[in-house]
Amino acid sequence: MSSNCLKRDRSPAESGPRSLLCVFLLVVAILIAGICWYGNQLVISVIPEDNLQKYIFPTHIGDEWYYTYIHSVQRTPCDEYFTIKGVDDMVMTHTVYQSYGVGLPCYPDDGKFTLTKDGHFILEMNRPMKNVALRTQPIPQQRLFINGQELKLYQIYPSGTLVKVEVTKRYQVWFQ
Repeated sequence: MSSNCLKRDRSPAESGPRSLLCVFLLVVAILIAGICWYGNQLVISVIPEDNLQKYIFPTHIGDEWYYTYIHSVQRTPCDEYFTIKGVDDMVMTHTVYQSYGVGLPCYPDDGKFTLTKDGHFILEMNRPMKNVALRTQPIPQQRLFINGQELKLYQIYPSGTLVKVEVTKRYQVWFQ
């Protein structure tokens, strides 16, 4: 018998350090796959300037959110509705408001107008947008409604804060 045969480890692979290494590698692979899956999910990101508190909402293609504010001239509520199409891709589908006037759309090129039974105007427009940017102010009482949650921007951020709303992958928010 040769001496090489006597020195070889003949224990089954299920025992000892080799099996622990396999289990460890399997757990690491599952963790990496989970992190990649989670990080690749679409989110609506509410990102203010000056490193103030961000808000992240999970979303899917086809989901809708809206932005509401009091119009500065007419002093009536306006709601702007957006549909998610993908990363950096949403569509402003329509606006709902209570009165015609200065600063509000009124031309046929602006979109299709409909008058509701309760006296509101709906303007269908389908405008593609990469993001929505606004500056907070107390008078318009700007609010976002996303996934059934309300964000009162005028209470959360100081007056004049630039806030961007955009659709990204979750991992992109991690590195901002």
